[in-house]
Amino acid sequence: MRYLTPITLALCTASALGSVPSLGGPMSHLLITLFDNQIYLTYESPSMSSVIMQDSPNDFVGNAAVLNHTGYNAQFGWLANGFISLPSQAGIFVRTISTSPHLNVYEESSFDPILGTGGSDDVWRWDGTMTHNWYSTDTHGPHFARYEVFVGDLLGNPLAGYQSGTIGLAFEYAPDLSDRIGTIGAVSRPATPTPTTLAALATGLGLFTRRKRV
Repeated sequence: MRYLTPITLALCTASALGSVPSLGGPMSHLLITLFDNQIYLTYESPSMSSVIMQDSPNDFVGNAAVLNHTGYNAQFGWLANGFISLPSQAGIFVRTISTSPHLNVYEESSFDPILGTGGSDDVWRWDGTMTHNWYSTDTHGPHFARYEVFVGDLLGNPLAGYQSGTIGLAFEYAPDLSDRIGTIGAVSRPATPTPTTLAALATGLGLFTRRKRV
């Protein structure tokens, strides 16, 4: 029997109700490794440490409606790198160190605000599965977020004896310049001269000819 991941269930639900949010491009996994009681964070694809936010079609419904009228992206995904063994009553948490003021973060399946967005706690518990949270902004330009990942108790307090790791994410939300750029593939045709334009041109040629004869 095949089981659906939370993000698949969320997208299926959104598909039945309206437009479906897409990740925005290929997945960019943030690999979490726990070795010798220390957290290591690496990009599965180092070239994908920065992503481009896409414009929302503004017809998302239900919980996904928080992405309407924004640029958004969900390519970044937390992923375990190998087997992670934790003490009982412990978990892995992500904490916001710093972030752009206009960058929002929403949980993958619920679209609930997390990591400081909308007054939420700046600490979020990762459930150990591949998780692609949603990032959005209503402000064009570059954006960033830097996170600390640590082992903590079930209340989100760091456990003694474990070292945390940090990682930075970068986003670009470029302005829509479609109204300033010609349509690709369009044929450029010269404007048809008006009678006034033709008369002015004839006058100019006449003056030029007389000057050449002097």
